[in-house]
Amino acid sequence: MPSKPKGGLTQTEFAKRQGIIPTYFSYRKRQLLALQDNDGGFIELTPQGLQLNQSILLRKRDVELQFPAGTDALWLAALLRAL
Repeated sequence: MPSKPKGGLTQTEFAKRQGIIPTYFSYRKRQLLALQDNDGGFIELTPQGLQLNQSILLRKRDVELQFPAGTDALWLAALLRAL
């Protein structure tokens, strides 16, 4: 039986929990590792299309901001960073 990594899940368990066929996960992992620089660099990912699945209310002192479900989470994060 394979040892469990630091995160507590084997690669197969992780893939199954994410709804990915484990052999496909292994295949894609090998492909991505082959693309890495020789120095072991990372592949930059840019999240897209993240949306809040419920409304959110931000309150500070006498100011309230309410955002409806469907608000783009990246936009909201940028707004909060700017405040």
